[in-house]
Amino acid sequence: MTRAALLRGAALGALCAALVAALSLADPSFLGTEWLLEDPFHRAVAASHPPDPRIVVVAVSEEAMARLNLAGYGRPPYPRSVYAQVVRELQHAGAAVIAIDIAMSEEDVQHPESDREFAEVVRTAPVVLAVQPAAITASPGVPEAQTWEIAGPPSPLRGVVPSWFARAASIGSIRIASSAGTSLVPGTSVVHRYPIADRVAANRYVPSLAMETARLFLHAPRKGTWRGNVFEFDGRRVPIDDDRTFAIRWHRRPAEKRTARTAGFSYPVISLDKVLVAALAREDPASGIPEAQVAGLESQLRDKIVVIGYTAAGLLDLRPTPLSATAAGDEIHANAIDNLINGDFNRIAPRLPMVLIIMVASILFGALLSGIRDQAPAGMLVVASILGWVAAGYLALASGMIIPTVAGASSIALTFILITVVKFTAEQRQSLVLKRTFGRYVSPQILDHILAHPEKVELGGERRDLTILFSDIRGFTSISEASEPEEVVEMLNEYLTRMVEILLAHGGTLDKFIGDAVMGFWNAPAADPLHPEHAVHCAIEMIDETARLRARWEGEGKAALRIGIGINSGEAVVGNIGAEKVFGYTVIGDAVNLASRLEGKNKDYGTEIIVSEFTLARIGNAFETVYLDDVKVKGKENAVKIYEVIRPRIPGETPPAKPASH
Repeated sequence: MTRAALLRGAALGALCAALVAALSLADPSFLGTEWLLEDPFHRAVAASHPPDPRIVVVAVSEEAMARLNLAGYGRPPYPRSVYAQVVRELQHAGAAVIAIDIAMSEEDVQHPESDREFAEVVRTAPVVLAVQPAAITASPGVPEAQTWEIAGPPSPLRGVVPSWFARAASIGSIRIASSAGTSLVPGTSVVHRYPIADRVAANRYVPSLAMETARLFLHAPRKGTWRGNVFEFDGRRVPIDDDRTFAIRWHRRPAEKRTARTAGFSYPVISLDKVLVAALAREDPASGIPEAQVAGLESQLRDKIVVIGYTAAGLLDLRPTPLSATAAGDEIHANAIDNLINGDFNRIAPRLPMVLIIMVASILFGALLSGIRDQAPAGMLVVASILGWVAAGYLALASGMIIPTVAGASSIALTFILITVVKFTAEQRQSLVLKRTFGRYVSPQILDHILAHPEKVELGGERRDLTILFSDIRGFTSISEASEPEEVVEMLNEYLTRMVEILLAHGGTLDKFIGDAVMGFWNAPAADPLHPEHAVHCAIEMIDETARLRARWEGEGKAALRIGIGINSGEAVVGNIGAEKVFGYTVIGDAVNLASRLEGKNKDYGTEIIVSEFTLARIGNAFETVYLDDVKVKGKENAVKIYEVIRPRIPGETPPAKPASH
């Protein structure tokens, strides 16, 4: 790996990381894709974090609604006297805090006495009423006794709370933050974060339902401070993002403790009607309600935080979370309360250090990748690196830290793509340079073969069926002696250029120049099933082209060139042959020697193209040939029949009868 390649890979890695970092800083969810990976992580991590047993949900479920309807309560919304009765029973059972996740934004004009009863109960009970921030109006503000005093840079005004809530001791906003995109329901908003409080005036804030519930449970004052990305209250520190929300650390009940009825709930669920039945049994001992029907309720509720909310279909404001595509609001509030009372949060990793980490990782990856030529190990490296990022993201979340997993993995993937494109472009450019440079020294077929199979550029050969052609100028020595050297070189260059062009045009491979001789072969390195015919066609065109050159040169007063060609077909060894450091792609064997001998026989018979019986047997009657002789050449024990090639046979032409053997 050269220093230039290393630096180039590092620079490309830095470029990709910078692009991803810019997008990630502009959108912390990295265009919404971070949650696609983190939501499955949340589900996996939540399974190892059981919910706090001090939190219980009292549910207005389908079963509760059916039983209450039979008992004469009708269907929701129930009169607030029902909830007053429930609150009194929960107090009697020893509940520490009661959070009512049911919006009661207006007075019930149909049941004013019910409102008065409820208001009297919540005035003194540890109850947190759910409110929704309304549009800013000129109506009276929230009583100071219900709000928190929070120091530090103020948040935008969220609105005011309807005056009816002035009767409650504690209120909490049920606004829920959400993030775009989900792996469960594409195109919807998923709850990942939870608000701290909503500003209503000056430094006065209405806390979220979970914040106020946690404050009552912890007996903390209504005071807090914004300090950068931390919210402080009662000596506790809550990590927050720029929008002053905290990332929820989700909890899930162990699988062995789930039932079909509570499969979608992390926290223990008690049906609302069971609490009402217990209240009736306690208030009227003569009601005839069996003891078994209310037994154990007090042990389930003592010193617990109780969240009252709807779980019945049709009444729910269903919100997707990482745990469920149809989570009830009370489950979300319960998880947030769990985080706050235990100080157990998911913290967002600081952006600048994470950007630097992604940058360094991409630079190192780019530098390492740039030195790998083979795509297989390069692909393995990128897969391992991406899996490493994914594993790091999961382990970080398991320890309570959210890192930009997708951003890091995307930076690695983008670096791989960019470096691969750059490498491919460079290799294409290098191949072009090699072709332009070495194409002047070796046959284009050989060069293409080397570029396509660089792993085969080593000593060694293989036995293949080939057709070999030798071409030589007759009397070249005499021509050289009778002409000026410059003229000879000029003529020879023009002649050889045209011969090579013809050879290559017919699919041949140029082996070498031997002085003024040209050696070529067919069927290697590229396969050519018609190699004998192509070689003979090539020889005929070489003769014709030499005749045209000769006519022109004679007119210019130059020497007349004539050539002879010998062709033979048979098995030979072809491959990289030579010394360890210097070798060439060539052919050797008896078939080659015979082709060379046949070229020389043209002088004896006054011919231009001679082929062996082995080549003739393969070309059949495709050419008009004349039997010359049986000759015994050096290296051969048996005589070989040789033939002169006259011309290609015209289609439909009847071949002459074969001559008798001589």
